[in-house]
Amino acid sequence: MGLRIGTRGSKLALWQANRVKDLLAEGGIESELLLYKTTGDLQQNQPLHKIGEKGLFTKVLDDAQLNDEVDLVVHSSKDLPSVLPAGLTIGAFLKREDPRDVLLSDSEDVDLDNFSRPLVIGTSSLRRGAFMRHYLPHCEVKLIRGNVDTRVAKMQAGEYDGILLAYAGVKRMEMTHLVRRKLRVERFTPAVGQGAIAITVREDDAATIQLIRPLLNHIETEIAVTAERALLRTLEGGCQTPIFALATVQEQTLSMHGGVARTDGSEVLRDRIEGHINEAGLLGERLANQLKSNGATNILNG
Repeated sequence: MGLRIGTRGSKLALWQANRVKDLLAEGGIESELLLYKTTGDLQQNQPLHKIGEKGLFTKVLDDAQLNDEVDLVVHSSKDLPSVLPAGLTIGAFLKREDPRDVLLSDSEDVDLDNFSRPLVIGTSSLRRGAFMRHYLPHCEVKLIRGNVDTRVAKMQAGEYDGILLAYAGVKRMEMTHLVRRKLRVERFTPAVGQGAIAITVREDDAATIQLIRPLLNHIETEIAVTAERALLRTLEGGCQTPIFALATVQEQTLSMHGGVARTDGSEVLRDRIEGHINEAGLLGERLANQLKSNGATNILNG
């Protein structure tokens, strides 16, 4: 019997799970997909930050894993809570896709720098909304929910002039023809883990961990996302707080830029740090503490 892979049933989640399945197959390991519906999937009419439950896209899958229904679960890294449930760990990260946010639109005339008319831009992300209000206040930010294809359909129906999404999901869904602009990370810094796919396993399942890491794990991605998640964990942030970070690895050096923002866009606080890759987690904690010293706690407390 092969490995049992747990996944959500959205098109993007299935793309990610099938990517893992294919990579395992290349290494001679058979696997099957088991589909689950999460709270985030079932409650499509409310803003994510108002549902009020941690692990909106992960808890059902976590429970399945802890109950030994599946051997591993494929997640978008940015959906993972900063602290995993007891008994689970991240066994591998696939190589990260371009982590930037992008503007999608049906019209080539939609330009965020065009002040001649108000643009209605859809996003479900508090972070993206905060950046829009801070840097592009002439645009109207409007809530949008649903999977990537659902959001694109709403845009194409005329409800929005454009929508903001992660480039990684857009590329995986083969919708890059709708991309009007890749947004600069200096302003639209990505969510923690954006663009990376994480595979969780049970901590006591050493056999599965040893089996999948050589085939799936990309070490530079692991180092970068480890630093970003340490920042998130130290700031104690979740779905209700616009927190952002992007770490990059160049040889033995890790560089990271991160910060927090007020949801109304009135304040965006940023800072940077650099150090050796062996200190990834520690660097993330240090950057978080630098941010706290510079006023992040006041923003986080609202």
